[in-house]
Amino acid sequence: MDFSLIKDAILVAAGNIFIIIFIFRSLGAYAKKEYGELVTNVLAAIVLVGFIYFTDSSINVFKWVWGQITGTPVS
Repeated sequence: MDFSLIKDAILVAAGNIFIIIFIFRSLGAYAKKEYGELVTNVLAAIVLVGFIYFTDSSINVFKWVWGQITGTPVS
């Protein structure tokens, strides 16, 4: 049985929840004029979107980075 559709649905649902949370946090930071927190929220949201919606690409990037650090080829 292939669970890839279930995995994708869970990741998309989790991603949407995180995006909603980050939108509210960013709006609150903007309202308080805390621009450092706003920038941090936006950067964290970008990273999370990459992890959630582009899972395989994110894993490949991490494998490449790890290979560069350790000097081992990526398989």
